[in-house]
Amino acid sequence: MSDKLKTWHFGTNNDKLVQLVLLGKKTACTSLYDENDIPKIGEESILTFADGTKACITKTKNIIITEFKNIDENLSQLEGEGTFELWKKEHVAYFKRINPNFNDETKVLFEIFEVKNN
Repeated sequence: MSDKLKTWHFGTNNDKLVQLVLLGKKTACTSLYDENDIPKIGEESILTFADGTKACITKTKNIIITEFKNIDENLSQLEGEGTFELWKKEHVAYFKRINPNFNDETKVLFEIFEVKNN
């Protein structure tokens, strides 16, 4: 079954963030909104290490599509990456590398997931 699942990885600091997932400290991620790539609630996928090997299977629990400015401290804490200020600074810098026009009103996809197995 798992060979039919979509694979994914984090856009930056992948292996560090994978470790946070495996430790149960990271249960969400934020990405730029792409109407052609929206996970479905209940969908399972394979999170990989940077070298492409399987880290674990995740299951999407919830999806929030909103402007970046609406991701608050409570949501950001689900990402397990430190303070809200640090989370925001790192995400803004990363998103601006992808889209130089990124700003607080840019639409993002906030995905909450759980680890099914590893």
